[in-house]
Amino acid sequence: CNAGSCYPATGDLLLGRSKQLTASSTCGMNSPQKYCIIGYLEAEQKCFLCDSRYPYNPYTQHNSHMVENVITTFEPDRKKKWWQSENGIDHVSIRLDLETLFQFSHLILTFKTFRPAAMLVERSTDFGQTWKAFRYFAQDCAASFPNISSGPAKSVGDIICDSRYSDIEPSTEGEVVLKALDPSFEIENPYVPYIQELITLTNLRINFTKLHTLGDALLGRRHSDPLEKYYYAVYEMVVRGSCFCNGHASQCDPLQNLRGDVFHQSGMVHGRCICRHNTEGLSCERCKDFYNDAPWRPAEGTQDNACKRCNCNGHSGRCHFDMAVYQASGGVSGGVCEDCRDNTMGQHCEQCKRFFYQDPLKVISDSQACLPCNCDPEGTLHNGMCESHTDPALGTVAGRCPCKENVEGVRCDKCRENYYGLSSSDPLGCQPCNCDPSGSLPFSVCDPATGDCLCQRFATGQRCEKCVVGYWGLGSSLYGCSPCDCDIGGSQNNLCSPKDGQCNCLPNIVSRQCNEPAPGYFFLPLDYYIYEAEHAKPLSGSAALGAMQFGQDSAVTVVFRQPSASRSVTWTGPGFTRVPSGAGLRFTINNVPFAMDFDITIRYEPEVLVMSCVSCDVIDAGSILLIIGCSNLIAVLQTPVCLEPGTEYSVDVYFSQPSASDPKAKSFILIDSVSSSVTIPFRLYLYQCDFFFYTDLLKIHFPSFHQVMNWVLVLGLSLEKNIFKSIPLITSVELDVTSAGHTWT
Repeated sequence: CNAGSCYPATGDLLLGRSKQLTASSTCGMNSPQKYCIIGYLEAEQKCFLCDSRYPYNPYTQHNSHMVENVITTFEPDRKKKWWQSENGIDHVSIRLDLETLFQFSHLILTFKTFRPAAMLVERSTDFGQTWKAFRYFAQDCAASFPNISSGPAKSVGDIICDSRYSDIEPSTEGEVVLKALDPSFEIENPYVPYIQELITLTNLRINFTKLHTLGDALLGRRHSDPLEKYYYAVYEMVVRGSCFCNGHASQCDPLQNLRGDVFHQSGMVHGRCICRHNTEGLSCERCKDFYNDAPWRPAEGTQDNACKRCNCNGHSGRCHFDMAVYQASGGVSGGVCEDCRDNTMGQHCEQCKRFFYQDPLKVISDSQACLPCNCDPEGTLHNGMCESHTDPALGTVAGRCPCKENVEGVRCDKCRENYYGLSSSDPLGCQPCNCDPSGSLPFSVCDPATGDCLCQRFATGQRCEKCVVGYWGLGSSLYGCSPCDCDIGGSQNNLCSPKDGQCNCLPNIVSRQCNEPAPGYFFLPLDYYIYEAEHAKPLSGSAALGAMQFGQDSAVTVVFRQPSASRSVTWTGPGFTRVPSGAGLRFTINNVPFAMDFDITIRYEPEVLVMSCVSCDVIDAGSILLIIGCSNLIAVLQTPVCLEPGTEYSVDVYFSQPSASDPKAKSFILIDSVSSSVTIPFRLYLYQCDFFFYTDLLKIHFPSFHQVMNWVLVLGLSLEKNIFKSIPLITSVELDVTSAGHTWT
């Protein structure tokens, strides 16, 4: 076997298998049975007894004709024993059941009587489950087997009917010979499947289907049964074959615990191959375990086609053959290792498993070659799998973690600069911080866990994208967020629009900081009081207000004025009081909240451009002369008066007659109102020295202001500025605030 294919010796498969040889009919099996012979063929005795109840013995059971008698024994007087069927039965079979698959060479039958007029030989390769015909034999093939060709065969596998072995002569010792492969055909490759099917078998069956009767069957019965002398009798049956080992064995051993009688009989052909070439099985029909790197093949000539040992690098003891893998390798290797150990995988256990890498200092066959990856699964591609080995051509480094796009670190466990929120569900690993450059500190990075940016002063938000409450202008200037600086007297609160800084203004107040009156309006201080002339009491005997009709010049009258688009509003209340020369008005003041100095202001419109002399008396305060003109429309007493709460005051205003040298001058003046306010020096003194007093005033009349005391100074200064700027321009709008029963205008 070392030089190529090898085969066991051929022998008689019947030797040692008498218990595996059976016949469907044997004479004398139940009781002695009479049989006769053809008279002219034998000696004087014509009839005999067949008693096959016991095995043949030349001394005691010489009339036993059991089927086992056909097995060749090479004993003397060999022709004194034979197998014989019952008389007159056409359909009789002899069957050989083998314990495994054998290679069949040829069959030789030597008959004692006439050879059968018709018979066929069958084989099985699946222990008798299915049968296939080898060859048909008949004296008249057309009559006995009408559907079978009488030949000659055109190929080695053709099934034909042969008439050469069915003649009536010779009457004894005639032979029937069957060869598995017809020698007239050249066999190029005996290992192709259809040839192997022809020469292998597990069972052999010879079916006799018709006797030669010499016409006696037509004569009817006379003194005896004519069929007593017609039966099948076989001297010898030889089934030549060998243990079938596919060219991988030269010897065979007995099969234990299977059918058969004497497994150690000399010359017996045993059925278990002693396999070589790394093969195994009863017929060496497969590769041994772990020898599956190449496909199993039968040995042919000088090619042993030995099975190749799998290469699993010491990490597995099992493998199987995969034809697809074998073909993909160009016929080099088809063995696939199973159950790789030591954290390895692959066809040859030549790779480290997922999430392991090969130690660069160890060969793959080392049991400690594969080490676990140390990668953060949240930041690594493929859920934490590292590069399995070092390969300069591929640019891989064993154990290196392939980080997601926005992740860094040896373990891919932290976000890159200006990225945050490491997460396994994020295909990029981390999200960009996107810090707003207008609101974040220069060269700063965000928190890698929360994404919060480091904000400039007064900027807020995760990205520093907006100003804190009370500031505005992020991104619109180089200075970041600026305070809203809403005028606390002109706005609803200190909140403004984060885009343009516009404060929430009170009605009729405009500008970004709400510190400008709307067109047609003016600002009033918190302690400003207005007294309409229409409600004043006439003096110097004048008639009651409203009693005279328009056009009468002898009394004080009310002049109503309606707003129109062509005229700006320069008055308060319903209009003016028309005061003639020499007459006056009395204004009553009874709502002073605190004791302080007040300035008295007169708002008017002269009917002509003249100078008038006004005498203003404050009861209990003396008389003051005030010169008013025609251009200012406002007259302010130069000397303040001190007013106290709880006291009712009367302010009498008299108007002197105009100069007699001006004949065009009218003797009337239009008085709108009289107002009083805390004097400016005194108010500034209060702000600087005693702002608690002013705070108390605010607490009483404006409870919403009392929480933050430093607002008082801002409010006061803002109001002072607005008073000086607004009063000479706009005198038409009053802001009324009612609190605790007081009305502030």
